[in-house]
Amino acid sequence: MTPRSLLTTLLLTASSAVALPATVHATTPVYDTVAHVELERFMGPWYVQGHTPMVIDDHATNQIETYTLNADGSIGTTFTFERDGHKFALHPTGTVADTTTNAHWKMQFIWPFSSDYLIVRLAADYSVTVVSVPDNSLIWIMSRSAQMPEAEYAAIVTELASAGYPVAKINRVQQDQ
Repeated sequence: MTPRSLLTTLLLTASSAVALPATVHATTPVYDTVAHVELERFMGPWYVQGHTPMVIDDHATNQIETYTLNADGSIGTTFTFERDGHKFALHPTGTVADTTTNAHWKMQFIWPFSSDYLIVRLAADYSVTVVSVPDNSLIWIMSRSAQMPEAEYAAIVTELASAGYPVAKINRVQQDQ
């Protein structure tokens, strides 16, 4: 797949995927997330260890999501990955939707559409996190280090399965760093 066709696929997938959940609510709905996220501690690089693949990142390796807290409170995001011998970078913008917990964000890849981004697990030392969406159909298991021991990864997947997440769809992400 050429970089141009991959970008076209991304745009079509993102616009269709985020258009459905991007409904207007009079108030922000409350979702099952962690109790609180210290945004400054959450910023920086996160290595994707496992995820529910979408068209854009299916079979992609070396996935890294990096967050930067901007002066206006928005969250600059850079998602880098490699696929079919090419390196890609996407730059969505996040905004905190629930400022009580800081665990519910809106991620915008294409204006005017945004999608919910829920921090549903977070280690006390901010070394591991799990992000999902309201219907739990998408999951990202991420860590601060490029390599995660298989036993730790398996324990996270087992815990997610016991909580009702569709873990059979999660693919392990190869990290070569």
